[in-house]
Amino acid sequence: MSELTFTEEILLLLDDHDGSFLPTGQYAFEPTLAGAVLMDLAFMDRIDTDLQSLFVISQESTDNDMLDGILAKIEAGPAVTDTQEWIRLLSVESVSEIREHTLSSLVEKGVLRREEKRFLGLFRNVRYLTLDDSTHQEIRARIKSALEEDIPEPRDIALITLADACQILPDLLRDQEIEREKITQLRKMDLIGRTVTSTVADIQRSIALTARTQLLRTKRLMRWLSLATAAGIAVILLAPRITAPDRFGTSFVHDLWLNGPLQVWSGHTLVALAIVLLIIGVAIGKRLITGFVSLRRWRLAHVAIGLLCVFVLFLHTGFRLGSNANAVLMGLYLALLLIGALTGILFGSGQGQKWTSFFRTARVRRTLRWLHVVVILPLPALLVVHVLAALLF
Repeated sequence: MSELTFTEEILLLLDDHDGSFLPTGQYAFEPTLAGAVLMDLAFMDRIDTDLQSLFVISQESTDNDMLDGILAKIEAGPAVTDTQEWIRLLSVESVSEIREHTLSSLVEKGVLRREEKRFLGLFRNVRYLTLDDSTHQEIRARIKSALEEDIPEPRDIALITLADACQILPDLLRDQEIEREKITQLRKMDLIGRTVTSTVADIQRSIALTARTQLLRTKRLMRWLSLATAAGIAVILLAPRITAPDRFGTSFVHDLWLNGPLQVWSGHTLVALAIVLLIIGVAIGKRLITGFVSLRRWRLAHVAIGLLCVFVLFLHTGFRLGSNANAVLMGLYLALLLIGALTGILFGSGQGQKWTSFFRTARVRRTLRWLHVVVILPLPALLVVHVLAALLF
């Protein structure tokens, strides 16, 4: 078998043998995979960097269609675009293509086997099962040995820095204490020649900066969506109720919130949104969404749909909480949305604050997850009662 590329080695290290992937930071994964492609091109003497830009020094084929495609994109790109910007662009525009091509290459080489299933006909769950574990073990052994050697091989140094950027070294080396000083020392070694070493170092720095930028951007968006959801719930609970008019005669309020089509369609919309939220939540929780890029987008979509639910809930009720079974249904629905909003707020909160550090513990996250489940369980029965009451009375 031919020598593996950095992208192939990183994806093999992430594969946990049963077709899933290690629970690594997805915000680090995308720029790391983009950086691995640039690392491959740097070791092949196809690209170089200076203080202002990353540029092509040779357009000779790499015998790899994906790498050739990225090389052509860099050649056709803007004249002045630095390494961090290229990693950002590849993370956004090309990471899915890079991932799929790399996994397909590993399948062709007999290292992995592709298995595809669908969840409810909506989510495609593709798993890559390990066929040749010796390749995976060899890569791990190289990393372990390199951390113990005084002068490791250049490719092993680059692989270690990529694995460290992707935050998977602790999972790979659970029986070995990782010395941060050793990794820092490896980054500074000039073992490949000054030009390539400078390019590799630039790629490594850019991976970390891009990952942090993407993480902060996602956290900020999730925080504001969650805060808006929590604020909407507070308005529904605290705002003066729009009272129902006298049942004799009609009025705008009567037509809008009692017998009008808006109430009917808003009710149907709420049920549909609740089903979509449930499906997305199950798909995320059960790791049925395997793409790292799509996982982040589905999580943001989950929060955004929760915010939409608050608005539709107002259209359906007019700030009225109802009575009896309707009041219980309304309370549980709002509680469900509030738990989701709280989870999003905590995820999007800044680092270094004592209260956010406390709420990020595994126990608190597990508690919020179980509260989510407990609140969901009685909702279908209460919803059936609500619909039947609306139809019969």
